[in-house]
Amino acid sequence: MANSSFIGKVKKKIIKEFIKDNDIVQAINASEITTTEKLVGTHIFNYHQNPDTINKVMTFITIQVHMPPNLRYTDTTFIKPTIEIWIISHKTHMTVDNVPKVISNRNDYLSELIDRKLNGRSDFGINKLILKSNVEGCYQQDYIYRTLIFEGLDLNDSLCDDDSQEW
Repeated sequence: MANSSFIGKVKKKIIKEFIKDNDIVQAINASEITTTEKLVGTHIFNYHQNPDTINKVMTFITIQVHMPPNLRYTDTTFIKPTIEIWIISHKTHMTVDNVPKVISNRNDYLSELIDRKLNGRSDFGINKLILKSNVEGCYQQDYIYRTLIFEGLDLNDSLCDDDSQEW
C-alpha cells in the first residue's frame, strides 16, 4: 500500500496511539489540556511546524512520513517509507517533574516511550518498522529537539482499488 495514501493513514494511526498512551500523554505534560484529543493541533502535529513555539513554554511532537526515491530504479516493486518524529521542548520544560522516578530529560524519556511503541512493529507495511536514527540537537535558541527516524518496507502500489481500510 505504499503510495501517497499511506502517508495520511500512518500519521493518523500514530497520533491515535499517542493520545491513547497515558505515559506519552503524561510525559508531554500539557496541564492546560482537558482531554487527550485536544493534544492534536496543540502538542501533537501531523506536520513539522508549531506556530506557538515562540510564545509558549511547552513540549510538542511532530510527525512526518516520507516516501524516499527508490535507489534501485530497476526494481520499483518495493519502497522504504520513513517515519520521522520530532520531540521539541522548551529548555525550561526539559525536566520531567510530573512523572515519579524518571531521571531522563523530557525529550529522552519521550523518545524511549515512542521507540518502545513503534520499533519492531509489523503493522506499518510488509516488514518490521526499524529505528534507524535517534539524535538530539538545538532547534532554536530556547528549544531542544530529539528526532527519531523509523524505516519500513512496503509495496510501491496498492494491491486492490479499495483504499477504505481504517487503521
